[in-house]
Amino acid sequence: MSVKTFCACLMGLFFISPPVFAQDQASSDEHQPPSVDEIVQRMQSKLKLTPDQVTAITPIIQKYSDKRDELRQSMEDGTSDRDSIRGQMKALRAGENQELGQVLSADQLGQWRKMQSQMRHQHGGADSSQGSGASGPGGGG
Repeated sequence: MSVKTFCACLMGLFFISPPVFAQDQASSDEHQPPSVDEIVQRMQSKLKLTPDQVTAITPIIQKYSDKRDELRQSMEDGTSDRDSIRGQMKALRAGENQELGQVLSADQLGQWRKMQSQMRHQHGGADSSQGSGASGPGGGG
């Protein structure tokens, strides 16, 4: 009887182990920022963008996404420190919001800022480690 119990436990471990490893692999993907298409689609659905707005914001999102990718890469390469990156990311967000403000209504822009804050916290963005500071909801920017 104890051999059967041991074998049952051992088999259970074998069946549980692959999903555990799969979760570890999936969690590393969670830190990848969303693609430009994903961001634009999310904005389109949440902000109820017109087709003209989608056409106008897509290159803006692409431009700033590329700049953020460059900053992330410089941090990974060790060519820039985290504090420097944080300040540059904040400046990028301000520039992006300024350009998007030319396309979005005031209400849409406010909703976009809330979405940005949520995405930063979900994806471990540059400001998420500091909690809600000046770049948080209702903060300066």
